[in-house]
Amino acid sequence: MRRILAFGTALVVVTGCTDLTTLTQSNPGALSSATVYTPLNAPLIVNGAISDFECAFSRYVVGSGVFTDELAAGISNAANYDYDRRTLTTGASYGTGTCGANQQPAIYTPLSVARRSADTAIAYLKSWTDAQMPAGVSRTKLIGQSYAYAGYSLVLLGEGMCSAAINLGPELTPAQLFAEAKSRFDSAIVAATSGSDPATVSFATLGRARTQLDLGNVAAAGTDAATIQPTFVAYMSTDALNIRRENFSFFTINNSNFATVDASFRGLTVNGAPDPRVALTNTGKNGTAPNAPIYTPDKYPALDTKMPIARYAEAQLIVAEAKAASGDLAGSVAAINAARATHTGLPAFDGTGATAASLKTQIIEERRRELFLEGHRLGDLRRYGAAFTPAAGTPYPGGATYGTQTCFPLPDVERINNPNFKS
Repeated sequence: MRRILAFGTALVVVTGCTDLTTLTQSNPGALSSATVYTPLNAPLIVNGAISDFECAFSRYVVGSGVFTDELAAGISNAANYDYDRRTLTTGASYGTGTCGANQQPAIYTPLSVARRSADTAIAYLKSWTDAQMPAGVSRTKLIGQSYAYAGYSLVLLGEGMCSAAINLGPELTPAQLFAEAKSRFDSAIVAATSGSDPATVSFATLGRARTQLDLGNVAAAGTDAATIQPTFVAYMSTDALNIRRENFSFFTINNSNFATVDASFRGLTVNGAPDPRVALTNTGKNGTAPNAPIYTPDKYPALDTKMPIARYAEAQLIVAEAKAASGDLAGSVAAINAARATHTGLPAFDGTGATAASLKTQIIEERRRELFLEGHRLGDLRRYGAAFTPAAGTPYPGGATYGTQTCFPLPDVERINNPNFKS
């Protein structure tokens, strides 16, 4: 009897192990790609890709803000300090984190997921026909939208990461990522034009202008940016219930005190009056990090405040940069003032006696203020070769010193899992 029981037990163990080793387990709740990726679900697939980007974008805005001089750590936590003092390790959550209620905003994985979701949507849409679409749905319009959001995902990867990879491919430099982004913006403009989608045409055109700046093609950037109309703005959609769609600046600063607006952005003025572009509120509270009074940005007063991804004022500052580079100083001043005019009561910039060099300095400062907490600062610092402050080696309030990092390093999660990086 003992032998029979032993045999039976061994049979159960062997059978169980076989199930595990042959991976024959099933998940009755799983959906197959054949079920999800169908023409009838085309709008849902594209909306999902847009949602992935919006979640990644809001994390990038905050994470890059803490990494640069827009925000500072508000909480006494070593991982938050690493963000703020630019001493990240390659195993940190900027690489592995996803779209949750993170103390340290996730960067690499959410942006990579957003890029993949958009590229996947494109591949399926191009494999289907117009006749297979649901009634009233334009396949061409969806293709244009998907290309545009793929482009923006790649721009942020290029501006924020030291390097990145696409679909387990080789390590790509920022310039290579920008080239990928431009290719997608080119395709987005073609598809959106064909699909009679002017909003996406503007969205992609301004994205391409931004990319051209990153690639050093200032004149081409100015040409694209000059087509953007004063009424144009593309927002990240938000709500106050879903953490993926909340305004992550409000969540991080106002709700949680994980961060505060950096001292370098407090008390900024124009002609002696407070600058409305960087209006702040001193909450009177202190974070748990040393010397961290909590200042909140007035531009994001609620969990459901929309965050701009691209807008007319950005386009005008690109025009200003292109005109200054070409020697059209009066045109550059006019573009600066067109951007300023989007804010009621903001005085015009007096460009009397300005030179190309002084205008470039002014444009950098205009961008710092105009695009505050919109995800541009890290890319600008890198593109202009500007100094990160406080300088590397300066004592950090939470201990140790500021580091030398000027971009987010390629994380271990990519190096370990990507066969192109294995020795």
